[in-house]
Amino acid sequence: MNPASKLQIARATLSLLLVVATLFLLGVVALVVCAGLQINPFRETTTSFLVAAFVGLIGVAIVLVLLNVATNLSLIADVQARELGTQPQQSQLRKWFWAFIVTATAVVGFILVGTYISKERYVKVIHGQADEVLRENTAALDEISKLLASAKPEDFRRIAEVERYLTNQRAGLPQLSIVYSGKFGDRPALYRANQLFPYTYPPGDYQPPYFSCTPKLDCEYLKRFFSGDNVGVLEKYHLRDDQFYIYIPFVGKETRYMLLFERENSYGKFGS
Repeated sequence: MNPASKLQIARATLSLLLVVATLFLLGVVALVVCAGLQINPFRETTTSFLVAAFVGLIGVAIVLVLLNVATNLSLIADVQARELGTQPQQSQLRKWFWAFIVTATAVVGFILVGTYISKERYVKVIHGQADEVLRENTAALDEISKLLASAKPEDFRRIAEVERYLTNQRAGLPQLSIVYSGKFGDRPALYRANQLFPYTYPPGDYQPPYFSCTPKLDCEYLKRFFSGDNVGVLEKYHLRDDQFYIYIPFVGKETRYMLLFERENSYGKFGS
């Protein structure tokens, strides 16, 4: 590598080191504020990303310092070599740059493809476990249908018991919710049966919580199902915020409802 290329590397590493140092100091300020006030305004995955980025900046700074020192030492060696009449080798800076870009692209692609494959495999396993549990407990599902049709406050205690029973049939099975349709005055509304009913409400004083659907995710799907249409299983997985939803429709003799298996990572308000 000729001295001109080495000089470019030395200058570039110094500039990058200044950028990394600035970002690191900003991270220290944010860390001090959050730790000092004992707050965390970020969601779980955003927090994990920021911690990883903070640690990564330390590693990048170390690499840049070593590269800068090595390059400057090499420049000194070149000066001594010229004094001895030795010619430096041909520069390979461009080849190194493109090799780094290709390698970095391959690493990013590997992470994205690996994440997608892992997600698909995980959802497939959870879906299979959920189907197996539901097939083995058709009587319990029919019982929920009858209890929802009666709409008596005391019946929701039994629904909560059945929900907890189904959720605990397999280790690692996500949270199960029963979503059903009702009325608020003369308008249709969606409700979610509460698994904590026996511990939070006295008998005869139960107000079912509403279920908020998400536009472009499940609102139209749930509207079609509760209007009487035949719909299949709905699977949604958000890679960015690590959330997944599996809707499994159930049409009983008395009424229809939706079994929702879900996992959500939520930590604060901002980020993903």
